[in-house]
Amino acid sequence: MAPILLPACGYRIEGRAVPGGFGTLTWVDAGDPRLQQQGVSGVRVQLVRDPDRMRREVVAETTTAADGSFTLETKTFGAGWMDERWELTASRSGYGAAVTRAELPVDPSSRRLLVEMQRGGSSQGTASEGSGSLFDEAARWDPSIQRKPASP
Repeated sequence: MAPILLPACGYRIEGRAVPGGFGTLTWVDAGDPRLQQQGVSGVRVQLVRDPDRMRREVVAETTTAADGSFTLETKTFGAGWMDERWELTASRSGYGAAVTRAELPVDPSSRRLLVEMQRGGSSQGTASEGSGSLFDEAARWDPSIQRKPASP
């Protein structure tokens, strides 16, 4: 019996980062007029698989162009057709971070990811990077974990 080979197909998300809103990432139709607004350059956009795991994985990352447009590509098995949640994040200095959890569209060619960046703050990273030590991350998973005070 011949083995069945699955092609290493890629999954491609196209979108645009624009100023405004409260820091949101939203799937919109490719013809949505907000995609024509002035863009925000230099926004780091990430796709995170299994965001609820302690060792979540950033499977794709890109930075927006001068006009705010971006393309995020991954060859991750199951992207867009497996029933699972993904985390999409966007961050840039001078803007608040935008984070959302969503299912990926089965056919991303007809959809675009609209990233609305709220001015203010100075986000250098994203929620996926964590904001502390491994201990701090574990404590978020299990509230009974408490840091012992340092000995004098």
